[in-house]
Amino acid sequence: MKKILFIFFISFITINLFAQSDDDLFGDDDFFSDDGIEEVADVSAKSDLSKGVIFDSGSIKVGGSLSAGISTNTILYSPDSSDFGENLKNTKLKPDLSAMLSVDARPTETLRIYTKFGFAYPFVNSAESTTYQTGTGRFPTFKTTTTITDWFKLKELFTDFSIKDTAFFRFGVHTVTWGAGYFFSPVSDMINTSSIDPENPEKQVDGSLNLRTQIIIPNSQNCLWFYVIPSSNFIKQTAGIVSYARDTALAGKADILIGNWELGLGAFYKYQNAPKAMLTATGSLKKVSFFGEFVYSYGAASEWTKNTDWNDKTSIFQVTAGLSYYWKDPMITLAAQYYYNGNDMDSPHNYVFGGHNFAAMVNFGKVFGNKDITASIFSMANFGRKEFTESEIAMLKEAGYDVNSMLQKSLTTTAMLYYSPIKELKLGFGPVISFIKFDKNPDISLKLSATLGGGKF
Repeated sequence: MKKILFIFFISFITINLFAQSDDDLFGDDDFFSDDGIEEVADVSAKSDLSKGVIFDSGSIKVGGSLSAGISTNTILYSPDSSDFGENLKNTKLKPDLSAMLSVDARPTETLRIYTKFGFAYPFVNSAESTTYQTGTGRFPTFKTTTTITDWFKLKELFTDFSIKDTAFFRFGVHTVTWGAGYFFSPVSDMINTSSIDPENPEKQVDGSLNLRTQIIIPNSQNCLWFYVIPSSNFIKQTAGIVSYARDTALAGKADILIGNWELGLGAFYKYQNAPKAMLTATGSLKKVSFFGEFVYSYGAASEWTKNTDWNDKTSIFQVTAGLSYYWKDPMITLAAQYYYNGNDMDSPHNYVFGGHNFAAMVNFGKVFGNKDITASIFSMANFGRKEFTESEIAMLKEAGYDVNSMLQKSLTTTAMLYYSPIKELKLGFGPVISFIKFDKNPDISLKLSATLGGGKF
């Protein structure tokens, strides 16, 4: 147990070794800065943007980013495999080559049209299985193909318009930023179609098609949000692509500012689906920022699928809370978050992050006073989740899921040291310690990474 606690809290011990001062907020090399495209401020906010100050009507802004790099992971020790030569031969190589583009146009001061889409080198190909007959029997053969879904991604496509700086509308595919969490956000999961990746929390999650209305309360900083979310279960008919109106979801939220704290109260309803209520809170005490979320669901999705009766449903709670702290000197960022997910009925996502979860990150913008040398420590733990049964694993594999990537580890800690000899090149290396289960010895591997050029434009 002492060994586990030592690894789990290594990130917090390291802070004391590097910290020098906490007089100012962290500024330069902010760890939370988006690695992707920098979006234009939301037109729905009552700000100078809604008055056409950011760019004049009739103009168009085009921007984007490109990510280019490669990483490897070599197992140095595993309780299941002590043959280092075999581990070296099975070293994983993960390339990263993708780009995001955005087009932001304002034909008039009250109308905005925005799209954001991306391209990625097709590392994953689709395989079609067929069989052929010979004199000795039937044998399978595989044909590897690449489809547009392997390399193209539509991230956002929407239009904004407003009425008298009071009511603001957005229709299209866009990410809903309801939640306050950094590594986990059960509130955002209520509407968005993908969840935050705790190991890459800055990556934008996938939104849904919806009509959003924001109403600003006069003479206050409070506002109301309303969402109409059509069903994603589309049907192809002669007249075009349609869906059942009865499957349209409705959601609403009120943002209330009390002192330097912002509270959010909301609810989600969809016909013959689990209704949900939510609460968010964000604020700060001195220079420490705090955030939290609460979600109550009347029943699990699997329960409503089996039985649409309102009786005998399970009450499910999801709670998360976290904090972040920034030092400008010596350029250190800390973030930590706890997440309890009481939903152990819906697979696959809730099996991965069921029960109690904890994630923490420490980023060093300079090491020993040298900005060319940086470091980061990330640790994530999970306790009390429901494990997959053999039959569930078989069904998930048959459905096409990558089960190995879904099997969550009990504790993983990654410590990386980076060196940038030039601005366009960043090299990194460090150990990764992973406990599959706490009653077994951990896997220890070496991670190498290289970021090659890329950036925003």
